Amino acid sequence: MFAEERRKTILSVLTESGRVEVGSLATRFEVSEDTIRRDLRELAATGFLQKTHGGAVSLDVPNLEWEARAHIQPAAKTRIGAAAAALVEPGQTVILDAGHTVLELAKHLGARPLRVITNSLEIANVMANQPQTNLILTGGDWIPGDRYFSGEQTVRALAAYRADWTFLGTCAVHPQGGVTVRNADDAVVKRAMLASGLRSVLVADHSKFGQLATHLVAPIQALHAVVSDEPSDWIAQAGVQVILAR
Repeated sequence: MFAEERRKTILSVLTESGRVEVGSLATRFEVSEDTIRRDLRELAATGFLQKTHGGAVSLDVPNLEWEARAHIQPAAKTRIGAAAAALVEPGQTVILDAGHTVLELAKHLGARPLRVITNSLEIANVMANQPQTNLILTGGDWIPGDRYFSGEQTVRALAAYRADWTFLGTCAVHPQGGVTVRNADDAVVKRAMLASGLRSVLVADHSKFGQLATHLVAPIQALHAVVSDEPSDWIAQAGVQVILAR
């Protein structure tokens, strides 16, 4: 078994049980305990787990706040953002959700003429430096922990527009549970974004796959495509295009 395959299996075990032990993993994979410790260090560096004495425990990815999520799969987020940005043509209107992966998308949109509608102050700061961008910031109630605007004003602003593309981030995406987030207000805003976009694309690294948060945004079938760093059979089986970010 290659190291990457072994580490994916370790993550699967963590998802199921919440914790792993070095000794039992070494026995399972027939490798040394030092090899397993290196695996756990690598996985901890990507933000998937927290090392403990003799093993590791899983991080609750769907419930992490903005700053903590920034350390999970940063290279994958950059690749996903670039692949999603390639879908957008000059002159189009796009709705950009708040989130680290969507922020990477915004950075890759470059200087092409666009209308960009967003509830994210971070994305607005990026797009404000692009002279050909017609930037619309929704406003609303400021949510400092997650760096976005929300509430009735945000929803009303979104309802006034129609966009060629809506790009969403998420806390979790599950084969039965669909696209879910941890905050009710975030779910309401995301649903308004879906309603205003002709085509809706989820941008999410594979750490979100198989995860479930409290509040439903939409079933997977509501999406036009998912851009991610790894393939997903169950997303494709739902009739949704999966675009791989290489």
